[in-house]
Amino acid sequence: MTCPGLENGCYDDDELQVQRRQSSGPRDYRTESLAVSLRSFAPSPSPRARRTNEAIEDAGLRSVPTEEGVRHVEEERIQALNNIEELEQKIKDLDNQMEESAQEVEVERALVEAEQDSEVTALQREKEALEALHNKIQHLETKSQQEKEKDCEVLEAETKRFEDLEFQHLERESRQDEEKELGTQELLREVADYQRSTVTRKERLLTLKKQVEQITQQAEREKGGRSEKDDGSHLSDTLPRKKAVPPLNAQFMCATLGRSFQNKSHQPLVQSTSCGSILPRILSLSNKESEARRLQKGQSGSRAASQTNVYLDAFGYRDSQAFDTMSVDSSDSIETSISACSPDNISSASTSNVARLEEMERLLREAQAEKNRLLEHKEREMEIRKQALEEERRRREDLEKRLQEETSRRQKLIDREVKLREKQRSQARPLTRYLPVRKDDFDLRAHIESAGHSTDTCFHLSISEKTCRGYLVKMGGKIKTWKKRWFVFDHNRRTLTYYADKHETKMKGVIYFQAIEEVYYDHLKNAHK
Repeated sequence: MTCPGLENGCYDDDELQVQRRQSSGPRDYRTESLAVSLRSFAPSPSPRARRTNEAIEDAGLRSVPTEEGVRHVEEERIQALNNIEELEQKIKDLDNQMEESAQEVEVERALVEAEQDSEVTALQREKEALEALHNKIQHLETKSQQEKEKDCEVLEAETKRFEDLEFQHLERESRQDEEKELGTQELLREVADYQRSTVTRKERLLTLKKQVEQITQQAEREKGGRSEKDDGSHLSDTLPRKKAVPPLNAQFMCATLGRSFQNKSHQPLVQSTSCGSILPRILSLSNKESEARRLQKGQSGSRAASQTNVYLDAFGYRDSQAFDTMSVDSSDSIETSISACSPDNISSASTSNVARLEEMERLLREAQAEKNRLLEHKEREMEIRKQALEEERRRREDLEKRLQEETSRRQKLIDREVKLREKQRSQARPLTRYLPVRKDDFDLRAHIESAGHSTDTCFHLSISEKTCRGYLVKMGGKIKTWKKRWFVFDHNRRTLTYYADKHETKMKGVIYFQAIEEVYYDHLKNAHK
């Protein structure tokens, strides 16, 4: 009966301990679970001790409890209570540790959250900076592409302007060549005219010299005739006047420029000295000749010479030789000679001879002055032509120098902008792997012959070291018809031009080497042309 009471007492003590724990304060769910887990993890008695305890309990149940047993049970109870208190203390310590750990975890979590927020903020800033950099890169690429397109447009405009300038230069050069050719022809015609005029003047000078000699001889003969006349004046009434004919013949020779004529029946002295039938004809002849010279001033020399022969035929004198060198200017000498045979000159022979000599000297001076003037004019023309040619040569050298500088600058721009094809792809286009040829000593004829062509059999072509000329049939631009044109491949001018004919006077079109070379560049789809 005591044992149940003891047991009840034990149970009461356990209940008291539980109540004490419950009254000590509210426990957290985690603390109770931790205590339960600790109780579950408390060291269990060994099987032998369990059997011993069971045997003791069985023996106690069978036997009557003694005082020693009660004391022993009380000690065990006290020890169990002490163990429980120790466990409770440990539980409290563990609860405190758990609370501290929870606080530390909260603090750590707050720190981690703060650090996470700061990292998120920094990441957002970096994302914004990265996006700004991407936008800047895109803007720079767009700007670079625009600048490249602008440079390409400027290059294309400069190229077109250069081609236009070169085409204008070629057109101007062709036009200047035509003008030069026309001017040269005009100068040659003027030179020929001046040469003909010089020859005419020389012939006139020779004629005047002959006339001077004839007049001098006539004057000497007249002096001799007068001396004989003075000596034989007493026979003047009985002798025939047939000997007075030579002075008259000299006058006629003066009028006919010393030409011989066929002698007809001599007329009496009365008819010879009176000049009744001859002088009117001479005067009428001079008037007719002056009128004819006014009417025929712009005609050729042969017609003037034939007209002069007609006048001489009308005068009654026929020359066996033709007037080959007679011209319009030489008719002045005839007029002068005929005018010398006026009635006043025949009536006064001495004064007429002096006047004739003075007239001849004046004509000689005028002819010499005219000759000097023509020579000076010719020298001035040659000097002006020489200066014009020198100026043209300097201008062409300047234009060629500018053209060479522009070509080199354009070549540098192209070398900087254009990307050439890779070496391993050079065989992809076998027809262009030999182009362009940039050698200064390039021999076109040898190059064509080295390619297997026989230039000797190509009779329709003209091939030299730098040029190739020949006919090709091409279709017209506006009117679609096939036309035969003369093509010129010029390595010196670096052009391929074609003309209407082989005279190369009218250029129809031109292709520059630079435009041909750009066809064979690999622009990698970057070029705008």
